[in-house]
Amino acid sequence: MQKTTKQENIDKLVVHLSKHPDGISTRAMSKQLSCDIKTIQNYISDLKTGYVEDIELVSLKRGYYSVIDKRKALKEAAIEMEKRVYLKLAIETLDELSNLSKHNDELEEELNLEKLSSPYYIKSESYEKLNTDEEEIENLETAIAKDMVISFTFKAKRFHVEPYRLVNFDGIWYLYGKDKEEKENNPYKTWMLKYIDNVEIDLSTKHNMPDDEIDEDLDKAHSAQFVPDKYFDVKLKVSAKVADLFRQKNHLPNQNSTIQDDGSLLVISTISTYADIDPEVKSWLPHIQILEPKEYRDSFKEELMGYIKDYGDI
Repeated sequence: MQKTTKQENIDKLVVHLSKHPDGISTRAMSKQLSCDIKTIQNYISDLKTGYVEDIELVSLKRGYYSVIDKRKALKEAAIEMEKRVYLKLAIETLDELSNLSKHNDELEEELNLEKLSSPYYIKSESYEKLNTDEEEIENLETAIAKDMVISFTFKAKRFHVEPYRLVNFDGIWYLYGKDKEEKENNPYKTWMLKYIDNVEIDLSTKHNMPDDEIDEDLDKAHSAQFVPDKYFDVKLKVSAKVADLFRQKNHLPNQNSTIQDDGSLLVISTISTYADIDPEVKSWLPHIQILEPKEYRDSFKEELMGYIKDYGDI
């Protein structure tokens, strides 16, 4: 049996994702395509970095994925253009055999080829370049693939880590793993890849963190500061002025919105850290308010007041 290539497998995955606009989990994908979860997760990472042109990966509630196939819109536009060109040629052919000539100027205006260019302008998200041939990256890939423990220098500090995955959040690459020296706070962390140096693999030590647990945690992650298995709700109010626009897509993780009597939205988002939603919440000011938790509301208000004070001093 001929072995399928990576490109063929990813093409199959794209087709499968396009059939699930409401999203499908990596575990379900692995069963449908007869691949292990780690392979599916690698393909998902490839799609995030633009491996397939004009395919946008969409991360939905609790780690479910779908895709927006921009090629379909472009293809439909091209077909429409082709139809118009054929119609133009048909009219020209029949011109001498009918009375269509009296409408020729009108049709020429309507079917002007200069107006038949694609109406779509697609701006893709930029991603930090990753040199997979770099020695440090190769060491990380080897350690992750073989469940090895590593040490490395990060901003002049040495870390002893169980490396789990190379992940991309908002176009920036990170190493996700467990800090084996962390005793008091959350040991599961991300380190920005470009600051990692002097990677050394401990050939005598391995970790036993299951791949499916790693991928399940990452499926739920929405920022580089996420905390596994620590999830809580944030309640917000979006003003009626922008409520309809806000409801057009999921701006926040696990977003659940309800229209209120005054036209505003009551929005609940399930997150693991305030960093999951903080930038997005700020982007909707002054049309959004934090209702709960009080701790987040108070710290957010204090930050805004500090900004206003500094701004007033300029």
